[in-house]
Amino acid sequence: MSKKLFLPIGILLLLLSSCGINDDYKQISHKEFLETHQFSIGQTTLLLNDSTRKRPLKTEIWYPTKDTTKFNVTAEYPFKLPPTSKDAKIIAEKFPLILLSHGTGGNRISLMWLAGELASNGYIVAAVDHWGNTLDNKIAENFVKIWDRPVDISFVLNEVIHHSNFKPNIDTNKIGMVGFSLGGYTAIALAGGSINYSLLKKFSQTQEGKKEFNLPELGDVSELMTSDIIDKGNSDYKNLKDDRISTFIALAPALGQGFNNENQFKKVKNSILIIGAKNDDRAPIETNAKHYHNLIKSSKYIELEGNIGHYIFMNEAKNGLQRAAPQIFKDKGNTNRNSIHKDISTIVIEYFDKELK
Repeated sequence: MSKKLFLPIGILLLLLSSCGINDDYKQISHKEFLETHQFSIGQTTLLLNDSTRKRPLKTEIWYPTKDTTKFNVTAEYPFKLPPTSKDAKIIAEKFPLILLSHGTGGNRISLMWLAGELASNGYIVAAVDHWGNTLDNKIAENFVKIWDRPVDISFVLNEVIHHSNFKPNIDTNKIGMVGFSLGGYTAIALAGGSINYSLLKKFSQTQEGKKEFNLPELGDVSELMTSDIIDKGNSDYKNLKDDRISTFIALAPALGQGFNNENQFKKVKNSILIIGAKNDDRAPIETNAKHYHNLIKSSKYIELEGNIGHYIFMNEAKNGLQRAAPQIFKDKGNTNRNSIHKDISTIVIEYFDKELK
């Protein structure tokens, strides 16, 4: 949760509308994509709203389809992604549902590379914009009211499984979740992990904590972690577990400093896969991914070796955006993000296939 974790995503991804779209990248066709995948990808946007909490929750859905005649949304993105078919008809079968939670300052499109792989292999995928914690909508208080994120997911889950367009096609007995960075914490909270806000506040007062909580965009957000926020987080939102979700994957999870004993995970009964990157300098594995794994005895841990850093889990950028935002989209050495994504998606799909199919 360092300042670097917030700043590059929050500022540099604002280049989405201007960088990478008109470079020399040539997207593969639907036909080429189907040579290596089971289904084509449908994509649609739901404008959901949690009126109780006054939170608009824009949600992107990807799903298996045979209709490739609709507008290809990904052609408008500065990322290297497979083609999708806007509002295409979903295949008339039952599929598992996977929920995605982006990193802090990101958005619902941040993990689209993985969403596409899941949808093309027989999953429906839903990713929400966490209100106040996205690249184009930063509300300082929302950077410390982290309980809103798990509640967002539970709300979106309820809306999607009852939505007329998807209700007939979702197998509600087969629901999983993937979260990246702060989204990784979100997944762990929904699995039953109970964070201690007092520990986070204490950490924010250490030398390392002061650096991580001082955000150039917003100032020292630890000052917003008042006694009222701490008390509310430790009481009203202590238990955010959602029993409808049975399988969890945390990619480079953050906020490990809010956990220090196994009792905080006593409600965790389901399968959790934690994937960390050895060279992660944004959410260091010793105090995050590996720390979570050591405390969650039922978890499985995979570590990505070499020069692979925190942002490897985000979309691969087209050339223009990669040049404009190298901190996020240009990887160290000869690391090939596309190749790493293939390895990660294989791990994720095999894990969900085993647990949910």
